[in-house]
Amino acid sequence: MGEIAGGGLSAQTISNMIAAAVPQPASTVPPGVKDSGEVGVAAPYARGDHTHASKARKEIKAVSATGLYTWTFPVAFANGVVPICNAIAICPSGTTDLINVQQEGDATATQVTFRITRYQQSVVALLSLTILSVNASLPANVKLSMLALEP
Repeated sequence: MGEIAGGGLSAQTISNMIAAAVPQPASTVPPGVKDSGEVGVAAPYARGDHTHASKARKEIKAVSATGLYTWTFPVAFANGVVPICNAIAICPSGTTDLINVQQEGDATATQVTFRITRYQQSVVALLSLTILSVNASLPANVKLSMLALEP
């Protein structure tokens, strides 16, 4: 580094002034992801290894034939947050039955319950009608692809 001419200030004083003017890395966790962006105004900069909290929880889980599945979120939402939840059944290839998934009651910040119902299809060829009948058990190897979003 070259010599610093400071008009009567010592080199150490000038170095300290330069160091004080350079932004320092942030020492707190960055805010969570938002639906719309904002311009930041804080002087500290973000380190390259920082992470943002997600507003989403997502998992794929195998479900049993009972018809109800309670999903406990891997990371709870903040107290009072009621997430928007949905799930889709993933059935084994070749499954011809219809699988319906509905949310059972209100979600909480920590969990949600889904009801899974199986409807068997049968076609009456003479009348070209498809008849659905409820079957209590699910086919083997059904999974739920679940998503919970902070509103």
